[in-house]
Amino acid sequence: MIRVCFFADEVSKDFEEAVKLGVEAGADAVEIRGGLWGKSVTTVDDDGVKRMQDVLAKYGADVTCIGSPVGKCHHDHQEEYETHLRYFDRMVELAHAFNTRVIRGFAFWNPKRREGERVNIEDYLDMIAEKLAPIVKVAEQEDVTLSFETEGSTLIGTCQEARAVITALGDSPALSVCWDVLNSLHCGENPYPEGYSYIKGLVTHVHVKPNREKHMNPLGGTQRTYQDIFEALRADGFNASASIEHWGSPELMLQGIRELKEALSG
Repeated sequence: MIRVCFFADEVSKDFEEAVKLGVEAGADAVEIRGGLWGKSVTTVDDDGVKRMQDVLAKYGADVTCIGSPVGKCHHDHQEEYETHLRYFDRMVELAHAFNTRVIRGFAFWNPKRREGERVNIEDYLDMIAEKLAPIVKVAEQEDVTLSFETEGSTLIGTCQEARAVITALGDSPALSVCWDVLNSLHCGENPYPEGYSYIKGLVTHVHVKPNREKHMNPLGGTQRTYQDIFEALRADGFNASASIEHWGSPELMLQGIRELKEALSG
């Protein structure tokens, strides 16, 4: 079963209101990032975590993904890099507190992102392997997965790049993919079936963004639908969540939740 999830902070900056509205629209899972009563996943304290747990229990929802910023940093800025190592330690604590294994993360900024260009991932694999090795070790020890989002502003924008990075990191079982289908498309990769062929069996979370008409389908400017994606994932044993993100307003986010609920029920 694929669960209906959403970024709580895009529905409301008040976590309880966000969860309430999301559940009413059809979700039963939440991805946490910001909007935690003025805090984010990197700044929320243990009292805030307890408050979040109480809200989730009240509305019958779970956190299925920690929407962390880990790895969205410059690989050659040592202080920033060390901050992100510390962030990951806290993300692990949050994952345990909310009984999820999935921590969304990234593989450093794409140095050509402002020009809108992709770089050759092969030129960066040794650096990525060295810099992310400490995080992978922690993830393995703590039984969580660092789920790389396909995100064009970073060195992993496509499924092919995600596969290359995971291979460079020794195919650790603590690594997986948070597949943002439209991000892959915008990086020039046909997400399905070509892109998916690289990450088959590695997906632990999916992001669902709208097309220009602010609907799920068709997927971007293609003839594909998200149902095509879900069908392939289900066939390969995917049993996690799909998360509504960047629909443009709280009202559109709730519309996205309803469309996702209908798509997964059909």
